[in-house]
Amino acid sequence: MSDKKKFIDSPPVKNDNADTLRIGAALAFVIAASILGVRFFGGHIFPKEKLLVSLEKTDGQPPQKPYLPDISGITVEAVEKMVPPLEKGKILFDRIDLYPEYAKFLEGDAPRHLRLIQRRINPMALVVFAGNYDWKSLYQEVHAFDPEGKIIHKEGFVYTLRVPLLVMYGASLAITGKDVSELRLSKQSNAFIVNAGDLFVIKTRVIGWNEETKDLTHFIEKRDFRPFLTNWDGGNMYLAGTFFSSLGYLKGKSYGISYSGCTPCEKVTPGRPPATGIVVGNTFTDMYYGFYSYEAEDVKIIGNTYYDNVIYGIDPHDRSRRLVIAKNETYNTHKKHGIIVSREVDDSWIFDNYSHDNHGSGIMIDRTSINNVVANNLCEHNNQDGLTFFESQDNITWGNTLRNNKKNGVRIRNSWNIKLNNDEIVGNGGTAIELYTADLSDQKTRDFEMDPYTAKANVIINGAKISTSGAAVFKVTDSELMGITNTKVRAATHMFPVSYAYNEDMVRDNIGKKDVMVKVQNQWFRHEKPQKPPHHAMMDEDVTAQETP
Repeated sequence: MSDKKKFIDSPPVKNDNADTLRIGAALAFVIAASILGVRFFGGHIFPKEKLLVSLEKTDGQPPQKPYLPDISGITVEAVEKMVPPLEKGKILFDRIDLYPEYAKFLEGDAPRHLRLIQRRINPMALVVFAGNYDWKSLYQEVHAFDPEGKIIHKEGFVYTLRVPLLVMYGASLAITGKDVSELRLSKQSNAFIVNAGDLFVIKTRVIGWNEETKDLTHFIEKRDFRPFLTNWDGGNMYLAGTFFSSLGYLKGKSYGISYSGCTPCEKVTPGRPPATGIVVGNTFTDMYYGFYSYEAEDVKIIGNTYYDNVIYGIDPHDRSRRLVIAKNETYNTHKKHGIIVSREVDDSWIFDNYSHDNHGSGIMIDRTSINNVVANNLCEHNNQDGLTFFESQDNITWGNTLRNNKKNGVRIRNSWNIKLNNDEIVGNGGTAIELYTADLSDQKTRDFEMDPYTAKANVIINGAKISTSGAAVFKVTDSELMGITNTKVRAATHMFPVSYAYNEDMVRDNIGKKDVMVKVQNQWFRHEKPQKPPHHAMMDEDVTAQETP
């Protein structure tokens, strides 16, 4: 038998070192591949994505501080002085369907529900038709034709409203602590307040009230009716020094506290000015939305406390302009964000707010909301980001502190001409600042006519102070420019994720200089995009939920 035959027929010899040798060889290959700049996903090898890093000389001048409106004169006491003197007018108990201000609340099953409650084919409502009333004078007129208290029930200084109430355009009503210690809006009677004139609620308590349980209308289910206050265009609603609780549910303009345009009202009396007013020094809790607006203008939301609200603390919405949101505290929002402006909320100021421990982000600028200033806010301990920009260009920050949020300090998606100035970004779970574009075409709930977007993203960061606990300081994906200047970083981690190839020394050596801008770009903004590794298709698991108001 040949030597070859003997070798083939021989039983295999066990080699105890074989597994070790194979592991060592694989490890050596991975190390060598890493040195050459490749990554492994699902058995495939991908080259590291290249970031283009360049330097640009600047004039070294600090950015100009943005204008912030003076709010020193907006106080509870100032609102008290705005209440007009009493003037007898006209109080009606009239058919609700005769008033366009009620039309929105007669949609769906509301008319049937009101008919059952009131046992009338045409449900009735209370109307301050003309004149200037306080609650005491209103009650005296109503009690004259309602001595049994079926419309307004009184126990001392505690009143229960048992029908819808409207203040007409040109009339006024003041509900103040001198007359009312607590105003209860009855759930069983479908009570709510609508204003198209001047409504003052000052230094009292306004609550949703369950007359069966003798308790607040605590939130249980989003479509379950709870009382609310709505201010239509033509109306000025002034809320000052008052405690509001357990109001609002998921039905249009019934969210809790709303300032909104009124299409049926415009048809009857065209040319009404936009809804406006002042919200100062109040407390809002267990509200569906603590604040909501739609095509409102010049509303001042100053020095309020929003806690334990259901969806949002403060949520100005569609085409609201020139809002001032300042010195508010928003915390423990159960479902989403502390403060969000969404869908063309422009030319507004958000400053000196404290937004913390919310389920979503501290502050969000969303859906083509442009030319806003976000300054001197503190956002911390939120479950998502400190500050988020989604599909909203031309916004500026100044001097915010974004710390200890579970995700990023600042997240910027599909937004450009974003200027971050002098922000302190510390100890967030993700990156300090993330910039990226995203394809939203698979979002089935998004209306792309109302909410268009452009896959474009850029940001200039000036004067930031950054300390991070995440895997990288910055992240940039599919974006044209992240410019960084005069920025101090203390972080024992990478400047950008390890999945990128870039000149880290160039970044580290220059981002602190005042007269140099470090420009970071994804390579496919100059060249054809390479095939992306599979991980790029994965977005953060909460993005869709987060960006849908």
